[in-house]
Amino acid sequence: MRIKISILLAFLVLATAFGALAGETDALKKRIMLDQKKLVVMENMEFTEQEAKAFWPVYEKHQEELFQVNQKVAKLIVAYAAVFQTLTDDQADKIVAEYFAIQSERQAAMKKFMADLKNVLPGKKAFRYLQVENKLETLARYELSKGIPLAQ
Repeated sequence: MRIKISILLAFLVLATAFGALAGETDALKKRIMLDQKKLVVMENMEFTEQEAKAFWPVYEKHQEELFQVNQKVAKLIVAYAAVFQTLTDDQADKIVAEYFAIQSERQAAMKKFMADLKNVLPGKKAFRYLQVENKLETLARYELSKGIPLAQ
């Protein structure tokens, strides 16, 4: 698979880890980020014309939900960053619970997305999209994790 991305697209999962998107400038940044993700998907999916016509409406339908899940991860990281030097066991427990709740929400969103994709793409193409999405998320999480200190 030709994943042609680097740190430029590492934002995809947690692009705004240190600020919530609001306002005209941030809306433009969000649009640019989502357009960059779309370009990576385009470059890696190798759609026929018919597949592309069927795929993109489904893709667009689910991107906002995934973005909102990613925003929750970003907010959780910001919350951790605010207390990491004085983290208590109770705070750590709450962060862990929220982390798993967000992961469950992302999994549910992806299951809905994949169910819709199965209606418009052959199984292997739907699976390929899942691989692209997971690679993007993995790269983003890796880049972000380099800046998150371990709990003390």
